[in-house]
Amino acid sequence: MYRIILLLFLEFSTTSCDLTIPSNFNISIPCIPDKTPQLSDSEIIWRFRPHKQDPDSEVEIKWKGNILHITNANGSNEGVYTCVNEEWNEEARVRSGRTFTLRVDEPIPVQEWKAMIIVAGYDVMLPCKTKSSSSVPNETPPVVWKREITGGMMPLYPSDMDEEHQQKDDMKHRVFWDTSPKEQDWGIKILKVSKEDAGMYYCTVKKSTETLMVELVVKDPPLPRCFGFTGPWEPCIDPDSRSWRSILQESLLHFSTSVYSQLKGSNPKTNLIFSPFSIASTLSNLLLGARGETRTKLENALKLPNEFSCVHSEMKRLKQVTKNSLSMASTIYYSPEETLGEAFINQSLEFYDAVPQMLTNDSNQNMKLVNKWVAEKTNGKITHLVDEVDPSSLFVLLNAVYFNSKWKMVFEPMNKQVQFTKFSGEEKNVAALYSSKYKLAMSYNTKLKAQVGRLPLTDKNSLYILLPPTSTEESFSLMEKNMNHTNLSEMVFEMSKMTLQTAEVTLPKIKLAVTTLLPKLLRNLGLSDLFNDPNLCALSTGDSAISDARHRAFLALTEKGVEGAAATSISLSRSFPSFTALQPFVLIVWSDEVGAPLFMGRIIDPIETNQRK
Repeated sequence: MYRIILLLFLEFSTTSCDLTIPSNFNISIPCIPDKTPQLSDSEIIWRFRPHKQDPDSEVEIKWKGNILHITNANGSNEGVYTCVNEEWNEEARVRSGRTFTLRVDEPIPVQEWKAMIIVAGYDVMLPCKTKSSSSVPNETPPVVWKREITGGMMPLYPSDMDEEHQQKDDMKHRVFWDTSPKEQDWGIKILKVSKEDAGMYYCTVKKSTETLMVELVVKDPPLPRCFGFTGPWEPCIDPDSRSWRSILQESLLHFSTSVYSQLKGSNPKTNLIFSPFSIASTLSNLLLGARGETRTKLENALKLPNEFSCVHSEMKRLKQVTKNSLSMASTIYYSPEETLGEAFINQSLEFYDAVPQMLTNDSNQNMKLVNKWVAEKTNGKITHLVDEVDPSSLFVLLNAVYFNSKWKMVFEPMNKQVQFTKFSGEEKNVAALYSSKYKLAMSYNTKLKAQVGRLPLTDKNSLYILLPPTSTEESFSLMEKNMNHTNLSEMVFEMSKMTLQTAEVTLPKIKLAVTTLLPKLLRNLGLSDLFNDPNLCALSTGDSAISDARHRAFLALTEKGVEGAAATSISLSRSFPSFTALQPFVLIVWSDEVGAPLFMGRIIDPIETNQRK
């Protein structure tokens, strides 16, 4: 009798489950659902069918118990995972299974490329430094270059560099290998790049997926340095308007106090004399040739409104009304290697009666040339301005000024000396100007903290003397600090309305000649560019940096006057108030015609007469 044992296999599987995970993610997949009892003799097997078959890269799967573990998932883990669970159940073999489809989201690759920026007309090298390429020297480079064009990719066929190829201009003969096999760089060189060469270039390694990208950006060549800046100064609109003179007068006063503020601090215990009107005239002459940002900076330094086209015609008018008071020598010396703009030369002559002078290649000859010119222009009052002029100088600004107005009244002869009190309290014997009956305006100015005297001069000029309350340096510095353009303007207005009164006046005799080296001053006024790379393109299209700039002022206060002695005969029958300037004081020579100072300065020590600032 045979017993037949029937082995019954009951088999079922659950529905497929789709799983999507990010790249490099860890995941655990259970074969048996949670809360499902598992027999002790059950056997679990996992199988994997990858989406991409790669015989050279077999993926090993690992599981523990009924759970499959995948770590650092990537594209090779994508596929179908099937688990089979076999177990006995009351004499029957039960087989169950689950299927999982796994997808791995690879991050979108970040494509990097180099951007090469080149100016049209120059050569450029496009690098291709690879990781996977290799080549034996003198063999064909293991890369392919392509250029992206409308509608697709255009292969490039670089040539080996030789003279014959370099003589041709077409693209085929402008692209050359520029390789460095030891550094794995398979770059190319493109000669004489044009705007049409701009775009994306691709270097692909043969037998590899590695591709390097290079973006070529081609910029237009810069315009010539002086493009659009060489024309003449624009004409003045409505040249007969009286508004322009008021604008220039206010600017000149503001400029004058600005220059004084800069110069007074350079050496606070020395004499100072300068002509702000003369310096402004020199800078406005230079302004004729300035364009762009340099023009704006010069206008700002001169306290002019921007784009004030009438400055030159108004400066010409003001210079004409001061020709009897001021002997001015002002011009621009330039290197023989420079070519000046014709428009600048013509307008310089028109507005400033000055023609730029050419230097020589000899320093000693240049010195004689300049000093002779200065002596001629100042009627021999200033005979020396420079010790040398470097032949390598490109442009030199020179300005000398002599004041030749006179007293409205003469001072009386006085042989004896008087005591001048210095900051330290030391008293010095100095020659003096004295009048027992001099007509002047005087008043104490509360804003300036100074006693002010106005002494009339010829040609509608006045000499203002500002005396601090004491002879101390602190009192003097406070007065100087208060000398802004607003306070000075108010002072002049108030003093001009006052009736002249007779007073006893004592002043030290003064004969001042001071040379001011202007580079430091101009830099402090915001004009550093003048000495570096200014836009003086209307003056010269070449290198136009200023090499040197200097100003020399001469002023003498002596007893000479224009009215006869009889008009000022001495009378002791009555006493008069006195105005005595026998301590450090500020002087201002004011022109009513100009409406601004012709000279400004200070007398700290009347004995020191010839100085350099």
